[in-house]
Formats: sequence, structure tokens, C-alpha cells
Amino acid sequence: MTQRDPRGMRRPARFASTVLAGGTIAGALLLPSVARPANPVLIGKTGFRDAYRITLTFANGRPVKTLRAGTYTLIVHDYSRIHNFALGSQTQNRRLLTTGIPWVGTRRYTLHLLPGSYAFACSAHFRTMNGRFTVTPASYYAARSSTRSRTRPAWGTYSTSSGPAWSVP
Repeated sequence: MTQRDPRGMRRPARFASTVLAGGTIAGALLLPSVARPANPVLIGKTGFRDAYRITLTFANGRPVKTLRAGTYTLIVHDYSRIHNFALGSQTQNRRLLTTGIPWVGTRRYTLHLLPGSYAFACSAHFRTMNGRFTVTPASYYAARSSTRSRTRPAWGTYSTSSGPAWSVP
């Protein structure tokens, strides 16, 4: 189908292409989503305004003490040139990630956490800037969901005064 423009020349109708594009967009919106749900997000922060403070929280700001085994997205905000963020497995005695001390910025990591003990710290100030958390098997939470008690296990408390168990350069 063609139309005539004011100068008398023929050109193809835009109606058909508009309907085709609109139908494609509508069809895409109506199809069920096949994308996997996003991984839970953890937020690591260190050195805001050069403060000697390091934190690991959930996206809602609650401190991380216990996690289920699985895959997580960790977003690290390193605000200071004198601090960094290092995360390691105390159970496996290996470092999982670290940012550079002079580096400042934000990085995103994908973590596959297995059951065990983990520690995070600033490599330059690990005795004062550190924290720990535990990763438990996912089946532990499935069994507990059938019980009425919602209390945390007694083994989830830690002393952070001695610093992380893994060595830092």
C-alpha cells in the first residue's frame, strides 16, 4: 500500500511498520519471563571519609552474620585510598577477593559461598577493621522453617577483637 505525499510522489505507508513494531513490543511484554531471579545482594563498605570502619550488610542495611550457602552478588564501595576490602574463607584458608589499598571506587563480584566461616577486613588495618560471618547449609534453614522457633543458632556469635584468622600481606 502506498500513499501520496503533498508533492505527488508515492511512498510506502508507515502504518504497516508501526503496527509491526508495536505488535513485537506487545508480544515481548506478554510472554512469561524466563530470566532467573537475581542473586541476593550484599554490600561491603570501607573507609567512608577515611574512617576506620568496614561493614558487610544486606541490601536493606542489616549486618551480615549468617547466610545460606549459595550464590551472592557483592557490591564493594571502597571510599578511601588508605583502606581496602578483603574477603576470605577461614574454613578453606584462602582469600576470595580484595580491592587495592590506593584504589577508590565500586566493584561488583559474584560469590559462590559454601558452608563455613568467612572473614572480611582491611588489609592495612586488619586488627581494628574486620568482621566475620558464617555460611550454613541451605538444608539447615529448610528444616528450621517447619519448626515454630525463629531464633538464631547459638553458634552464630563471634568475637572480632583478634582479627581474621587468615593472613594478610
